[in-house]
Amino acid sequence: MTAVIGKNGVGKSTLFDAFGFLADCLKSGVEEACDVRGRGGYGKILSQGATGPIEFEIYYKEDGNARPITYELSIDLDKTGRPYVLKERLRQRRKGQKHGWPFSFLVLDSGKGVVWKGEQVGRQIDEAKGDFDLLGLMESTKSGETEESRETEVVELEDLRKFGIATLGSLKQHPRISAFRRFIELSYFTPDAARSLPLAGPQKHLNIYGDNLGNVVQFMEREHPKRF
Repeated sequence: MTAVIGKNGVGKSTLFDAFGFLADCLKSGVEEACDVRGRGGYGKILSQGATGPIEFEIYYKEDGNARPITYELSIDLDKTGRPYVLKERLRQRRKGQKHGWPFSFLVLDSGKGVVWKGEQVGRQIDEAKGDFDLLGLMESTKSGETEESRETEVVELEDLRKFGIATLGSLKQHPRISAFRRFIELSYFTPDAARSLPLAGPQKHLNIYGDNLGNVVQFMEREHPKRF
């Protein structure tokens, strides 16, 4: 359990809304997510004085023994002034790998890229440059030169306002992407709802709205008094 404590106006709700924004992007796309819940559009979300894209980096572990996954996301404005997904990347170290850069098992640039299927990851992309040769990677995948190339596929998304993990995470052959997508979808938390008076009775899990926070606290106090 993570508790975020602070005075009024220091940014607690903004921190939670960062996760809420990603969940809304998964559900309805980046353009609508910028406008809903009083966010005021892309220009209001972008840090004051910033000129580059909105960027996220999420470090995620499914459980205590799992290899961590890093998700990198960039959202920018297109030529028409509408927000779209500029880049997405999912990285994870291979089994037994303790040093060096993690392997990228999903790489998308403006909706085009490569994804590795299953639980294993393929050829390492040049992370040191902070970039990748998309064309070269696609060609090596097609020609069979890429490590574990039989587990790869070239991706080209039709809608650049939708997350690649939203589309690929619904496919059975991409279990790691599916697990990460579920994590983002269930991480939504509405602080205003958490301030409401909860229904009676202890509950083990916090729901996506946060309005049963008091019930979860009651459950922890009853079932795990020392930890509480």
